[in-house]
Amino acid sequence: MAKRNFKSRRRAFTLVELLIVIIIIGILAGMMMLSAGAATDKATATRIISDTRTMKAAAVMYKADYGSWPLWIYDVDKYVNKDASGDTSVLPGKYFDVDPVGDGYWIGAMKLPDGGVFAVAQLTAVSDAVKKSLESAAEGGGLYGVGAVHGGNITTASLKPFKATDKGLVMIISK
Repeated sequence: MAKRNFKSRRRAFTLVELLIVIIIIGILAGMMMLSAGAATDKATATRIISDTRTMKAAAVMYKADYGSWPLWIYDVDKYVNKDASGDTSVLPGKYFDVDPVGDGYWIGAMKLPDGGVFAVAQLTAVSDAVKKSLESAAEGGGLYGVGAVHGGNITTASLKPFKATDKGLVMIISK
């Protein structure tokens, strides 16, 4: 009768051990994907805030160049300047490299009858997770929310801190 060598039989992992390792790796990968999604949402929110600040700076430069505030909006597939007192051919692209459009938003500049001038972000197609990141950033101040960018319902007095339910983000340029 041949003597069995237990050491030679125990060289490989058992099926149960392999399944446990695969399950643990799957759980860790799932947790990493969740945090990566949150990081992407925060990055998009940061980009929207940065683009809004850039639009604010562009509007100030326009005012210095033309003596009036711009009225830049994104109309279907391009920016238009509806400023009746300035050069309507001057668009935001004159002041920065890339038009701030993408990921479900566009940024514009508006002046209102009450004298307020704002950089605005139309956020109707932005995900709720990005809006929640914007709401967290708004707690520091300076970011206000509106129900809609179009329609003339924005006034300096009606501004309130941005909430995830808002469809527009407003940053004051001048009161």
